[in-house]
Amino acid sequence: MPKQSSKFKKPISRINSGELPGSEISFIHILPGVIYGMKIFCGLISFCAVLYEMFDLLKKLIKRAMKNYLPLTLFFLLPFLSFSQPGYLVGTSMASIEPDQSLISLNLTGYGYPREGRFTLQWVNKGPVPEVTALGEINGKLYLVSKGDLLKIKKSGQKEGWERVGKANDIKSIAGINNKLYGLNHKGELLVTDLLGVISWKKLGSVDKSVKVIAASRNKLFAANSKGLVWSAELSKKGLDWIRLSLNNDSINNVVSFTANNSKLYVLTGKGAIYQCDSGKKDSKWLKIAYRNGETFREDMKQITILDGRIYGVSEANFLYLGEHRTEGNLSARAMAIKAEDKTVIIVNVDICGLTDVFTGTIKQEINKKNHIPPSAIFINCTHTHFAPVSQDCLTWQEHSQRPDSIFLNVNVKNGIINAIEGALKEMAPAELSFGRGKSNIGYNRSLPDHPELYDSDVDVIKVEYQEQKRESYLFLAACHPVFSTTGKLLYTISANYPGVARKLLEERTKSSNSLFIQGTAGDIDPKDNGEYITGEKLSNDVIAVLSKPLTKIRGPVSCYLDTINIPVKPWSKEEITAYRAENVDKSGDVYAEKNVKWCDLMIRYYREGTMPSSMPVYIQTINVGNWKLIGFSRETTTGYGLGVKKLWPDKLISVAGYTNDVSSYLPTHMHLAAGVYEGKDSYFWDGMPNAFPQNTDEIILNTIKSLGR
Repeated sequence: MPKQSSKFKKPISRINSGELPGSEISFIHILPGVIYGMKIFCGLISFCAVLYEMFDLLKKLIKRAMKNYLPLTLFFLLPFLSFSQPGYLVGTSMASIEPDQSLISLNLTGYGYPREGRFTLQWVNKGPVPEVTALGEINGKLYLVSKGDLLKIKKSGQKEGWERVGKANDIKSIAGINNKLYGLNHKGELLVTDLLGVISWKKLGSVDKSVKVIAASRNKLFAANSKGLVWSAELSKKGLDWIRLSLNNDSINNVVSFTANNSKLYVLTGKGAIYQCDSGKKDSKWLKIAYRNGETFREDMKQITILDGRIYGVSEANFLYLGEHRTEGNLSARAMAIKAEDKTVIIVNVDICGLTDVFTGTIKQEINKKNHIPPSAIFINCTHTHFAPVSQDCLTWQEHSQRPDSIFLNVNVKNGIINAIEGALKEMAPAELSFGRGKSNIGYNRSLPDHPELYDSDVDVIKVEYQEQKRESYLFLAACHPVFSTTGKLLYTISANYPGVARKLLEERTKSSNSLFIQGTAGDIDPKDNGEYITGEKLSNDVIAVLSKPLTKIRGPVSCYLDTINIPVKPWSKEEITAYRAENVDKSGDVYAEKNVKWCDLMIRYYREGTMPSSMPVYIQTINVGNWKLIGFSRETTTGYGLGVKKLWPDKLISVAGYTNDVSSYLPTHMHLAAGVYEGKDSYFWDGMPNAFPQNTDEIILNTIKSLGR
């Protein structure tokens, strides 16, 4: 290898070689370097001084800008800052679902007792009247027959009086329409007089000899006998051609008064009961809508009529009464709409005992069609108050409880829910959401008393803080049946029950509005206290206690899911149904036996029509709002399901509701089924189900929820 040139040799480190550095270098050699280094050092000091002056000037400029231009700066910066942290648009709204007075009287649902019904009609005394033989109305005026005279009501200031307009000898029933008054005398003759001139009765014809009373509506004249048989005649034709209506009158006897309003006919019996039927429907049946219950209806009525959609009555003591619903006036539908980015979810609370999946599905489709919000994003929860009118078919109950009034359901309830949703969407504004959880001691497990741990005492609260409007709204969830009180006049009173009390007190004490109550898994939970006001007061205090503590901010996107779990069921055989019916038949007056017979008849009809269900669907709806999850079960969900879902995600904010989208039966756990208690056994007869749920139903449902991981 050639020898390397010395000028390319690497110098040996003096430190490594053991020599002291600089031992061979004189001061003359290093003097130029020292002078150069001092010049650099002085330059650095000057540069730092200049930087300090520039920094001080910049600090003064920033301070002045912050003072003079901060609002303008924030105005331009905030929109960009808001995009960096996604927020929510939230709206709430409320709409009344109180029944209109024109519905006269409705039956409250939730209880099979009393057998005679829980009707809403009560009478308001309007003062004494002359002795009354017949009562009717025409042209917005009441008319009555008294001692052979025809009188009409007149108003003088604030007092009501009666004036004589003519004679009405021997007339026992009257009905007015088209400025004419029709009368029926004791001979069975039909008379008529024009009210525009002098009263002059003329014979128009005759009716069936059994007819006792007449009524008029929609250009028709109606005639009824004491057993509820009805004939009608068109008034537009020459002469009266009486046609008997095909009405089922099995339950009617001793009719004493008769009136009509549109297609609805009403009769009063000698025992003080009022029945209704629809003359426009073939094979319509007389259904009881009111009776003397000794609490809200004590008056001994002898005459009724309908004026401007309101029912009036005259008692045996000759006092005039106006009928009205006995109500607390607090039935409502409430909605909360929450939007994040392009997704919106809607949570609805409606003061009703229960609704069907068909009914809620119709509402969801209407909202979807108009607002493009999918059904899975609309969460409809029933508070399950037992003091609201019938709202779904209960075909094994007494006849007056079997079907809802179509106007109440499809006008009051349906429009109320839709109006609440539309209002919430319209009122959406920027807001922050927070979650809090506390405890409440309002309920207990009524069916499994040996398991006090089977009561979900959680009270979940969602706080809505509107950023620009400086106001708040709340959603709160607890689990307890709204069933008390069941004594006195309250049993017959329309009421949202304790959820309504709790909402009202919460709004008054926090100066908020449109609060929502969501019913939890309360299928087996009853209140500890016998009174809606005690329970409502306790719950409102528990909610306020949650709000007084630090809450968890809700942040993140919105998502929603609606799943169906079909639980297979084995119906009773025809032979079993026939034998069970034989055990319960001919026990008139026994509510349970009558219910069992109706259940058997319903099952036989299913077999005959080929519609016997082979499974019972359970709907599970999941609403995710950021780090908060709301899960809703259909049916009357019992406690084990709520506790079971929370165990699936112990580290997450999860609220669990029952009574969501469909309340067609109870949803028991294996413990209810094994114990044979009401929720697991007898309830399915009341609900018209083909059989009880299988023993492993809760296992199937909870495992499915876990596997879906919504």
